[in-house]
Amino acid sequence: MVQHMWVAEFRVWHESSHVLKLTSELDVTVLSVYLSLYKKGRSTFINKVFSVSGPDAPEYIRRMCEKTSASISRYVVHHVEDNYVFFSIPLDPDTISYHAWVLDDRTFFIRPFVLKGGYEYWTVASWDKKALTGLFKRAKAASESAKIELLSLKQSAVDLFVPDALQRLGHVQANVLQNAITQGYYGYPRKVSLKQLAKNVGLSPATIREHLRKAEAKILPAATEQLARR
Repeated sequence: MVQHMWVAEFRVWHESSHVLKLTSELDVTVLSVYLSLYKKGRSTFINKVFSVSGPDAPEYIRRMCEKTSASISRYVVHHVEDNYVFFSIPLDPDTISYHAWVLDDRTFFIRPFVLKGGYEYWTVASWDKKALTGLFKRAKAASESAKIELLSLKQSAVDLFVPDALQRLGHVQANVLQNAITQGYYGYPRKVSLKQLAKNVGLSPATIREHLRKAEAKILPAATEQLARR
């Protein structure tokens, strides 16, 4: 179902974001997806997952996990699986995400956040152009420790129900991804290792890893759209 909507691209900087600061120090690209909300005692937490790629991905993940041991940490890492980091953030006035202060019921994300080069990139849509320009004004005024830049604002055809991400996968990427899913590579606990998957498919582990990461980068936006509709 294609919707003709206004779509805005923003570049955002947060002074206090440790995970964002790391992307200015390391050569990585991080895709961020919200998973769920849960309560523990009187506190509410947000579950998120990062998909980290790039030459410095292992170091980024190591530093992110190391930060969670500090008493001032604003997030807790629960699980690391290859280049995925599953973690939670407490939802309170001191740690609530910056964008939660500026979005409203007329605006929503249609892609994962992208963290790269010390900046966070948002793709936000609305049926009302004024809702997006209003978001931009609120974001600029929301905090002295955060800055936002409007990169583009245009009307676009947005398919909210049948994302074409899978159609953009190359033949080899699609085959590798399908094998990874059916053989239990994404299961927990994992049923097949990367090395065994590579042997079964007939490619090297390095090639398999590269195909999977490229495929994941294409389908994560679709996953975000599905999560937003729950």
